[in-house]
Amino acid sequence: MERDFLIKLSSGYIYAALEHAVRQLDGDKFRKSVLSQFSGVLCIDEIHLGRRVLLLASDPIADNPVACALVSKNDAAHMVRFMRNLGNHGFSPRTVVSDRSHLYPAALETVWPDAKHQLCVFHVIAEVNKLVLDAARTVRRELKPKRIKKGRGRPSRKQQARARKLKAERAKAEKLFRHRHTLVRRRSKMTSRQMTILDELTSLSPVLKTLRDFSDDMHELFSLRRTKKQAWKIWRRMRRCAKYLAAPSLATALDVLSKATMEKLLVYLGTPLSERTKSRTNNHVERCNRKLRYLEKVRYKWRRSRTIIRHVLLQFQNWLRTKQIAANPAHP
Repeated sequence: MERDFLIKLSSGYIYAALEHAVRQLDGDKFRKSVLSQFSGVLCIDEIHLGRRVLLLASDPIADNPVACALVSKNDAAHMVRFMRNLGNHGFSPRTVVSDRSHLYPAALETVWPDAKHQLCVFHVIAEVNKLVLDAARTVRRELKPKRIKKGRGRPSRKQQARARKLKAERAKAEKLFRHRHTLVRRRSKMTSRQMTILDELTSLSPVLKTLRDFSDDMHELFSLRRTKKQAWKIWRRMRRCAKYLAAPSLATALDVLSKATMEKLLVYLGTPLSERTKSRTNNHVERCNRKLRYLEKVRYKWRRSRTIIRHVLLQFQNWLRTKQIAANPAHP
């Protein structure tokens, strides 16, 4: 306001404006509106704000924030209380999407025993990709030669040839470092140049070819159009593959993709195809987390519980207002 309109506002006026905006939010009306549009899928996550933890729930299918709770500690007791409050307000989800935190399984069994627990596919793929890239880093260290100490005088032809060979090997190792992410990237999202680079990398070492084969199988495993029967068939083939079991990093990755974990990762395959993209990750609630984190770090310094809740409620209100304007542009 001061920069654009040369109007200097006092901090007291700004606080009064914030209080007025919060009073305009009707919690009962908000809850009924969200409940009437509830799809049956809940994303739950937490965000750490200094000494406090903000628990958040959202509906990824209806694209709505659902509820929040500010707690002093991220533990099972607070998580169960948060879920019970959601249940008391009428939310009875058929599917709950979360990350791999140990808090969720027991809490879900306590509050919503009939709900299916969908683990976030994005988080698990990221964890497995990290193991694949760790294996690629090991190959790079083996490819990169040690520097040889130069002697006095003019090098012989043999030494010059050796230096050229070491330079070429060093270039291959550097290329693997620069383009290592092509080993885990989905082929459908790669350009022709990236495909060419991938072929060059996999020709450097049989291990790199094995790592890429593993990534291809993993992308096939979590394909949206896959049936559960097809997914389990791919998983069993990966578990029996001798070259995967021989690589320590891939053996660890297969441990991550255990049967118990896979049962929670493949819940989305039992939903309609149109909902699978939104119901297999908790990206929806994490986008809300990132927005709130941005408001905390850049726009305002949150210190008190009342301030945190006030800003979260205002953000929820802005979220719904933006949705209404997008749905009815002629009637803002």
